[in-house]
Amino acid sequence: MNMKEYGLVLSGGGTKGAFEIGVWQALREMKIETPCVIGTSVGALNAAVIAQNDFDKALDFWSNLTINQVLNLNTHMTNKYVEQWSKTSFDFFRLSFLNDLFHGGFDTTPLRENLQKLISEDTIRKSSIRLGLVTVRLNTLSPIKLMIEDIPEGQLIDYLLASAAFPVFQKQEIDGTTYLDGGFYDNVPINFMAENGYNDIISVEFPALGVKQKIKNKDINLKVINNSEYLGMTLEFDQKTILNNITMGHLDCLKTFKAAKGKFYYFDMSRQRKLYDRLDRFIGTPLQDKISREKVAHLLSIPVDSDKPSILAAISAIIRNTNYPEDEPLLMALLEITGKSLGVKRMEYYTMDQYLPALLNALNALTKANLSLIKKESTIKDAFKDCPIDYKPTTILDFITFYVLFVGARQDMPLFRLNALIKKFTPEFVLSILLLIYIHQMIKTPT
Repeated sequence: MNMKEYGLVLSGGGTKGAFEIGVWQALREMKIETPCVIGTSVGALNAAVIAQNDFDKALDFWSNLTINQVLNLNTHMTNKYVEQWSKTSFDFFRLSFLNDLFHGGFDTTPLRENLQKLISEDTIRKSSIRLGLVTVRLNTLSPIKLMIEDIPEGQLIDYLLASAAFPVFQKQEIDGTTYLDGGFYDNVPINFMAENGYNDIISVEFPALGVKQKIKNKDINLKVINNSEYLGMTLEFDQKTILNNITMGHLDCLKTFKAAKGKFYYFDMSRQRKLYDRLDRFIGTPLQDKISREKVAHLLSIPVDSDKPSILAAISAIIRNTNYPEDEPLLMALLEITGKSLGVKRMEYYTMDQYLPALLNALNALTKANLSLIKKESTIKDAFKDCPIDYKPTTILDFITFYVLFVGARQDMPLFRLNALIKKFTPEFVLSILLLIYIHQMIKTPT
């Protein structure tokens, strides 16, 4: 159990904030305590639900989020279009729409109503997790940094909306003062967390509009969790994207804390790894099957009678020609590179005993789906044609075509024909075909 406590900083970014819910899920699973959470904009909204400590409620909110739960957009815009814009020119419509957008702003009444259902101010005030947020006073453009005890009772949701007062939203006023989105001052309030006495800080950051203040305290222990893939646009209410972002936050947080291994994929190496350990011992072994042994030699450009150290050295040399980190185990590199070649789903937390079958399932599905195309005379002729190579094909279809033709090549095929095919392989394709040969030979070999 990790006993260190961290201050948790959540940044703004609209619907990209779903990523932060996934991060919270991972922190809970790893039993990492965050007794203080401070956010800006949507980060403030997420900070509030974390302080409330009701993960299921937060997950349900984000998993079912639609634009109508945030903005009163459809009714307002539809009525205006029917009554005014549909009767005018496009140029007038465009100018009127932009004027309505930037001067009036979108009505966020639905967001307020949903926050009132989602958030219990009383629960948050009694929580052992302290909440903080950042907003900006419009008339002076001065930052307002508030902890929960600084917010007048009954006004928490007002200040949450003030922190999330995105420019295209209606103005947020509290007691006659208008506020702007906290991202205008600091979209990633690390300094505010440090001011509250935390030197160990987790900061969840992704590309978004807003200012990021320079860190003042250079002595803090900062763990930054970044998104590994594109999160979508700031106000993208596509449910598939939101759910993917929650999953990404979960997995990227696990990887940041080394609970998930791998560069491209996410592996739980703490359990269910019998197949991995067996393959780790088997990889590089001179194969008993003569045809497979010869094909390994052709792939690696080594003598057929090479021993295990020579085979492993040849594999390592090819890995160095990819962008895979040299400090990762050889088998891990082969498994991840092959997963990419086959298009194996990335956003999954695999045990190795799950991942290896996933590779074979992907291989079988691709072979079945593309076999008629691969068997075409023109496909075979082009693949084995000895000609100058301007570029090496890199698509999943290219890979499955090359794999099927290479492993299915007759033993008596002229060597120059086989070499013409191999010349078209990228280093990644060579390694992927090699690994699949070893996996199939391992399956055939008694334990």
